[in-house]
Amino acid sequence: MPALRTTVTVDAPARTVAGAVIELVSERAHVVSVSSEQIIAVLPGKPFRGARLTSTCAASGVGTSLTCSLSWLSPNAFVDGIAVRRPVLSLLDSLASGVRQRAEELTGATVVVGTAIVRDGRILAQQRAFPAEVAGMWELPGGRVEPGESDSAAVRRECQEELGIEVSPGDAIGPDVVLPGGKLLRIYCATTEADPVAVEHKALRWLNREELEDVEWLPADRILVPVFRALVEESATGT
Repeated sequence: MPALRTTVTVDAPARTVAGAVIELVSERAHVVSVSSEQIIAVLPGKPFRGARLTSTCAASGVGTSLTCSLSWLSPNAFVDGIAVRRPVLSLLDSLASGVRQRAEELTGATVVVGTAIVRDGRILAQQRAFPAEVAGMWELPGGRVEPGESDSAAVRRECQEELGIEVSPGDAIGPDVVLPGGKLLRIYCATTEADPVAVEHKALRWLNREELEDVEWLPADRILVPVFRALVEESATGT
């Protein structure tokens, strides 16, 4: 299986670089795996058969090292690798350059926090009541970070407003997700001993691993379902 790669340094956090990768790659490929460190996507059949694009984001002392690699199935890997080397490297260089530009643009973007509250192998989701175009869809609790407010403070405030509970925010998880208008959705873990209630939303559900696909997520939250699944599995096994 031939494989080619290119690497650039991006002056942005790894999670934001990963978010820029998702935004750009999803226009032309099917994203199959997401995390703050790696995005994997499958390309359509032509011109490469079984082509897989892997973008890895690693924090460094000067920003984030982004490595984009493309691998594909070939009956003659040696000949195929030579024949397509130049166009593949051109494609990868173009993608890496586009991601670098977009990620650096997004470093000052408004952040919308989401809160991953996991308990006994289940994650809390809430169903939107409004506006009409998204009513009935599901999301994690959260909202926009106000000017002068920290992400952690926004997590605490939003959970108080939406769920009527106090939470203790933890670390950010998964990649940022670029929202319409250039805002960034950023998910934080949080813990609480309180029982949440649906203050502003239509309903709440605690979803286990099998139930994560049962609800209609908002598009940005749906991208992060693999991240939610990993959290739920970790909680269920106690690891």
